[in-house]
Amino acid sequence: MAIKDKFFRYVFQKATSFKCNPREIVAIANAKTIGILYDATHPHQVDVIKKFVDSLHQQGKTVTLFGFYNKKKITPESNVTVNDGIITRADLHWYGLPNKSTYASISNQHFDILINTCTWHCIPLLVISAASKAKFRIGKYFEDATNCFDFMLNLDANTSLEEFLTQIKDFSTKLRN
Repeated sequence: MAIKDKFFRYVFQKATSFKCNPREIVAIANAKTIGILYDATHPHQVDVIKKFVDSLHQQGKTVTLFGFYNKKKITPESNVTVNDGIITRADLHWYGLPNKSTYASISNQHFDILINTCTWHCIPLLVISAASKAKFRIGKYFEDATNCFDFMLNLDANTSLEEFLTQIKDFSTKLRN
């Protein structure tokens, strides 16, 4: 294993082992504020997220988006709007973790729910999930990232973003506050 990989694993474990804020189970139906972390790299996924956000707005939810664009610069053909919170690869340290100043605004918000919609092992969004002060954090299960979420869905590699969001909605309706 290369020195960079060992260093990365050490820093990632340290970065995702924040002291927990008090957590509680919150169903989407009972949430007033929802933060959504998403992969902003692919226009189709951005469209899916925007439709999901529109459905939450129709339910009277206040939603804040924060994305990771997996390139150094946002290209004109991307579907990302200026008012979305976005970090890019240019905002990462040489070992792959985001600079704390780039995500402090989202991680310090006291959302009722934070949903990390990234279905791949996206280190920047996992670190933000771990640092979040949200009451309830939802995301995909990753063996090395169990500190990042309070509720995890174990999905196979072929699960689409649409299926993932449907499962989140389905499980959330079964939660009782």
